[in-house]
Amino acid sequence: MDTDRIRRMVIETSAIAADLVADERVVAAWEEPSALEGMTVGALAAHLVRATGATLAYLDRTDPAQEPEGELLTKVTYFHAAVDSPIHERIKEVSADEASAGSEAVAARARQVADQLAERLPAEPDDRLIGALGKRMLTLDDFCRTRMIEIGMHIDDLAHSIGAETPPLSSDVTGEIIEIVVGIARHLNGDWGVIHALARSERSDGGVFPVF
Repeated sequence: MDTDRIRRMVIETSAIAADLVADERVVAAWEEPSALEGMTVGALAAHLVRATGATLAYLDRTDPAQEPEGELLTKVTYFHAAVDSPIHERIKEVSADEASAGSEAVAARARQVADQLAERLPAEPDDRLIGALGKRMLTLDDFCRTRMIEIGMHIDDLAHSIGAETPPLSSDVTGEIIEIVVGIARHLNGDWGVIHALARSERSDGGVFPVF
């Protein structure tokens, strides 16, 4: 998949996310429980916006001339490392705090993020690196791939929270989600663990999926 297509996935999916966050059904259910335990619909919407805008935040904080220290993260090892990151434990708290700004403010931020991504991502060089999770680095394109898990799956979560159909996402997006989820399972359990889980349940220990 080429760089233009990878970044286009983020641009298109962030626009879909912005439309959903502004949906009147999301606004009406803002304080109601979401499909994710411990998060209101508003908190989930705010988390979706933060996850979408993370690309911009990492671009802003990384000097384009910065050299990586050690091996680059990949789209799979990023998630393995992210689970152990201190911010992972604070997601619900941070999301609730950002949702307290209100549905109008969060929706406006979602649209702003989508517009900024559409302007900025095509202008970044193919070999652009960004810093994430402390001093670790990965390519911008691999980080864009990780956004398909965060944006795509939380679009599905938010739609489910209001009893709506999941907005159509391209097969590139859903394919990337599947590839990353299976990649995490392979990283954690080995190839045969995944094969047995998918095709030989009698040989599976049942611990391969889910990966999150």
